[in-house]
Amino acid sequence: MPLRIRGEGLIMLLANAFRQYKANFKTALVFGLLLVFAPIAFFLGNSFLSSGTVFFDYNLSLANPLQLLFSLAFLVFYLFFYSFFVSIIVFSVRKDLSTLRFNYYLSDMLHKFAFKTFLFLLGFVVILFLLATLLFFFAVPASITAFALFIVSAALLFVPQAIVIDEEGIRYSVYSNFDFIVKNFFSFAYVIVTAILLLAVIQLVELGLDYVLQVGAYVSLVISLVFVVPYLEILKTYVYMLKYDLVKTPELLHKNYHKPSP
Repeated sequence: MPLRIRGEGLIMLLANAFRQYKANFKTALVFGLLLVFAPIAFFLGNSFLSSGTVFFDYNLSLANPLQLLFSLAFLVFYLFFYSFFVSIIVFSVRKDLSTLRFNYYLSDMLHKFAFKTFLFLLGFVVILFLLATLLFFFAVPASITAFALFIVSAALLFVPQAIVIDEEGIRYSVYSNFDFIVKNFFSFAYVIVTAILLLAVIQLVELGLDYVLQVGAYVSLVISLVFVVPYLEILKTYVYMLKYDLVKTPELLHKNYHKPSP
């Protein structure tokens, strides 16, 4: 059933997601542990920090074999922990908004969700890498390359949510992700716009702090990991769960922003 989010309902949706962030603040803080990977990325020498993100150079010709091996190992370890943290935050929101057997899911299912998310993200990174390399090989302008990578990333936005909430395999989770986007395109667009606005704010903070203290890149990374990333995952989870009427406070769902399709 498609969602209908309009005006005041959108504000309520963002506010409810923020309340979930506050309720799961301690869980969200685990993303801060990813900060330990930043010095390692800098040590590898083929990365730079900007807009709350560590970027890697995907041009293999610039890396020696040993550096490439360490970079791949770094990426795998990073994705493993990131996948686990994403699964935790999605599961935490699902636990708060629906009824489930907490002990069973915590002991028997969470690690399965995390492993599936890890495999998906690993494949996702490989796809982005191959696409970027292909476009680079054909001398496609950087702006078009960036837009193509954005489109692919946006098209797979809700796969982690489908893995944890629908409890499906990767292939069916990708299908569920596409199905949700097609049937709830405006909800998808709201999440994308929110993400763009938050990243824009991070860039402004970074530029302002760099102008004064030259620490903007580091502060933006902390803000990104402690707030932006977990909040967006919570927002995605909240929106995704609304399609199933899984929220256990139905007055928020029906009164504020969820109306059945005619």
